[in-house]
Amino acid sequence: MVKITLSLWDIAGQERFGFFKTDFYRGVAAVGLVFDLARPDTFEKIDEYFKEIRERSGNIPIVLVGNKSDLKESVGETITRQEIVEKMNQYDLLEYIETSAKNQHKVKELFNKLASCALLDLKPRLGEVVNKRHFRFKVLLAGTAAVGKSSLIEGFVNQAIDEDYKLTVGLDFMTREFQLPYEELPAEVQLIIKQALKKYKKYKKPIEKEAIPPIQKLKKKAAKKSIPFEASLQEASTSNPSKRHKQKVLTHRYTIISVIIVASVILILTLLQFLP
Repeated sequence: MVKITLSLWDIAGQERFGFFKTDFYRGVAAVGLVFDLARPDTFEKIDEYFKEIRERSGNIPIVLVGNKSDLKESVGETITRQEIVEKMNQYDLLEYIETSAKNQHKVKELFNKLASCALLDLKPRLGEVVNKRHFRFKVLLAGTAAVGKSSLIEGFVNQAIDEDYKLTVGLDFMTREFQLPYEELPAEVQLIIKQALKKYKKYKKPIEKEAIPPIQKLKKKAAKKSIPFEASLQEASTSNPSKRHKQKVLTHRYTIISVIIVASVILILTLLQFLP
């Protein structure tokens, strides 16, 4: 299994929040370009958002998303299939998927597709590789206001949406972890993962070996020599030059003190003989 952590961003579609976009397009691994299937005007805005994505994030994967498919029965087909195909071909987009945040139709499939596209375009960028089976991606949903970007993210993270919908002010941000079966990933994606991991290991700093406490070193040394651990401690203490020096100094001091004490006792006894 491959563990995926998605950081999901939704930038407000209102023009007055355009100043947010410059910073939050950075580091994006994949984009869901969302329009409302019941509002042709949101489909016409795709050109503007596509240009913006390419200018600020480069040639990253883009999935075209037609949201609110639940309204097609009541409203009808306001955007023809031919128009969508032409838009896909015009911008050479990877995928098109129709979703409904309201009834969770293909919401999971959308974000799985975005994760797969991010893996397919794995560089890796800073922080994207956690380990060989865990990847972290920043994914952005872009599109004009009220197309359901926040609802799609909320539905994916919480498996439900808040009926009391409020228009996004500024931006929304949520995260979710999930797993993809490694065996079900396309062979091309598996190859890209292997190549990216080699590059990751090349630039990753080697982990410093944990320092082994001296007491553990002595235990290993004793085990190799097949001698009691206590004996190895004694050997270690006597084999240390600084410790041997200290022991010699202490022995010398004790000898001097003993001589002084003996000499003092002899002197006192001699003096006592001459006393009346």
